[in-house]
Amino acid sequence: MPKIDNTSIKRIKNCDSLRVFKYVNSNNYYVSFYVSKDFSSNFMYEKSLKVKDYKVAIKLAKDIYRTFDKESFQKKNSAISFDKDIAQPFFKSRLKKYTAKNKPEYAIKEQNRYENYIKPIFLNVDYRNADYLENAIDDLVLELREKKLKDTTISKYINLLSLMFQKSFKSRKIDVLPDFPPMKRINEERPMYYPKEIKRIVNAFIDEYKRTEDSFYDEVADYINFCRSSPVRPTEPLKIRRFQIKFLNDTDNPTEPILSFNLYKTKTKDRHIITVHPEFQRLIYNERMMKRYPNATAEDYLFFPKEKNRDKLYERIRKNFTRISRELKLYYFNNKERPMYSIRHTFITNRVNKDIPMQIVADTSNTSSEVIKTNYLEYDDTTILNRHKKLFADFYTKSKVKKLKVQS
Repeated sequence: MPKIDNTSIKRIKNCDSLRVFKYVNSNNYYVSFYVSKDFSSNFMYEKSLKVKDYKVAIKLAKDIYRTFDKESFQKKNSAISFDKDIAQPFFKSRLKKYTAKNKPEYAIKEQNRYENYIKPIFLNVDYRNADYLENAIDDLVLELREKKLKDTTISKYINLLSLMFQKSFKSRKIDVLPDFPPMKRINEERPMYYPKEIKRIVNAFIDEYKRTEDSFYDEVADYINFCRSSPVRPTEPLKIRRFQIKFLNDTDNPTEPILSFNLYKTKTKDRHIITVHPEFQRLIYNERMMKRYPNATAEDYLFFPKEKNRDKLYERIRKNFTRISRELKLYYFNNKERPMYSIRHTFITNRVNKDIPMQIVADTSNTSSEVIKTNYLEYDDTTILNRHKKLFADFYTKSKVKKLKVQS
């Protein structure tokens, strides 16, 4: 639960347990007072007064205390349960929805969010009262901020709650939808790596392999090259099994079929097909990966086939990537982090900067043109200059003509 700023607590005389206070990381005053053992987990009524001024807070707190009907509330509150009446029916429908799409793990992830942070705060809240709900929402935001979660992550919890209340409103379990605090849903800038930087990271993994003789590092080097040669998200290559590989016959170059992969249960589709850069196929896939596991079966994973726990494997790769990127002084760019996901930004940005049509890049990357424009595109000075000259080609063409006339 959020921590109370003990220095802000002010008890109000002649009003039993009535007090006003502030939470750490909050500028607004709260009011609380004892109601009964059945009222909440701490037996107290509590609400954000949404004011910063102490004198105004005292007046509002007294008004709430004097008008609060304890007996009436105890009778109303005895038979309700936020978890039973609101949460569980919601998650039952979510599981049914995602199971139909072969993605039950999405519903499980949502329920874990609820169990970890939302449930402890909302468990004893009277969901029929919008004021109580809004107060609990404020508490949730404070709790998550105290855990140092970013606004983008907090937004996921708030959006989940909003969906729960919308469903309850439609089924008439609640009469009024609570107001939610405005959350900045920031598309956190994630700068790309430049190709020379990725090459340095790959070489560092190979050097680590030579130093430690641990083949893990050598295989991670190939994994990184795969990520920069195709528009995959970092977890996707680790899910590929050998039977998902297919060679496409190219009539223009029949001696060198094109390497493709069927990806299943991706972020946006049940099935998505990708190809990789021809240089990866020639130098990495043919020369290194095929020789690493000569006896691989169709059911074996493409990368690290002996590793059964793929989540644990990904975490090991991610942590080592972050470590090596930091050691090379590459992890931060303009004070922004560049995690492994930034390699996907590199691929997308480079393809667009080479004037590949946006829609082709979007389709290949299993995303949309709008998402690419909003979240991915980054332009270095050279690219901006080249685009500028193409955009105003008429001016630069005229300038050259004028120069030729002057010289003649």
